[in-house]
Amino acid sequence: MNNWTWDRLRVFNAVAHTGSVTAAARALHMTGPAVSQHLHRLEAEVGASLVARVGRGIRLTHEGVVLAEHARALAAIVQQAEHDLAEHERELRGTIRIGAISSAIRGLLLAPLHEFTCRHPKVRVQLRDGEAVDHLRRLHEHDLDVVIAESWHNHPSPMPRGVQPTRLLTERARLVVPEGHVLAERDKVAFRELGGQAWTCCPPGSDAHTALCQFARHAGVELEVAYTVADHTTQIDLVAAGLAFACIPELSLPKCLNGVRVVDTDPVLTRSVDVVVRTGPLPLHVNEFVSDLGQACRAG
Repeated sequence: MNNWTWDRLRVFNAVAHTGSVTAAARALHMTGPAVSQHLHRLEAEVGASLVARVGRGIRLTHEGVVLAEHARALAAIVQQAEHDLAEHERELRGTIRIGAISSAIRGLLLAPLHEFTCRHPKVRVQLRDGEAVDHLRRLHEHDLDVVIAESWHNHPSPMPRGVQPTRLLTERARLVVPEGHVLAERDKVAFRELGGQAWTCCPPGSDAHTALCQFARHAGVELEVAYTVADHTTQIDLVAAGLAFACIPELSLPKCLNGVRVVDTDPVLTRSVDVVVRTGPLPLHVNEFVSDLGQACRAG
């Protein structure tokens, strides 16, 4: 039994499937005598007759029927393995133009992008940061291939026609206060208590600025934005310096925070992060990257 080879089982599977040595030889692009030789050797190794001749054809013996079922299953496995290897080894080429918000570049894209470019070195990646509304317009105009966009629950990003968003994650925006502030000892703060403080947030016109100001206003607070900074890390530095409060998405919060405390708010401001592509079939290299990114986000 240990001497069985796939070549002989493959030949036997063809004989069982076609019902004759001649038909199996045609299907396998072999000669009839070569097929018969494989069949005889397999019978010798099995220690039983696998076929009985009937006129110009054959019929399977009881042992042949049993082995044919396994040979058919093995043939399906080998065929799938060949397909999977071909898919894995195919050489992707092309360019992927990605537009992303800066927090997604740091928090979501770096690791999947590194792994993708290592696996597919002939795919060229172009990456630019910026606001979701600008990226989505460029996607619609075919200036970008993939967009990583944010959408706040109280200020959703409008999607242009002809694009398809897929959710990557939903997260909270957390209140960040100076370490020595009285609110730093609280587990949760009502947003209506946050009036009269200096704030830092993204520049006016950005989705984050609009969402935060609208959220605060709905809670009865008119924010005093003293420091408009696009970078969340710099906003946290301003808080650590005792100059302002900030409301930072969890994706942008570093694991180690110095000089600040993170506090929950009531109610909670949330945003979602989506990967957006044009509708319709995607180029193979674009589809592969989007799939890898989704798997990485699901894996956490």
